[in-house]
Amino acid sequence: MFSFYSVARASTAIGVSPIIKEIVQKQAHSTRLTLKEVILMGMLAIDKLDDRGRQELADQVHQMQVNGEI
Repeated sequence: MFSFYSVARASTAIGVSPIIKEIVQKQAHSTRLTLKEVILMGMLAIDKLDDRGRQELADQVHQMQVNGEI
């Protein structure tokens, strides 16, 4: 599953990227969850993906990073 280290890294990413922070805040507001809960919800959703789904998602996120979107 995940370690708490992953959660800490996610929190660090939110502090670094205003775009990611905005996305997480919008999700938290719409679901009435805390920022920490939204991050954990995303991590749990990723954990449910199969290997191919994870790789496709990782590729998509990496491309967003390369394009300067995040």
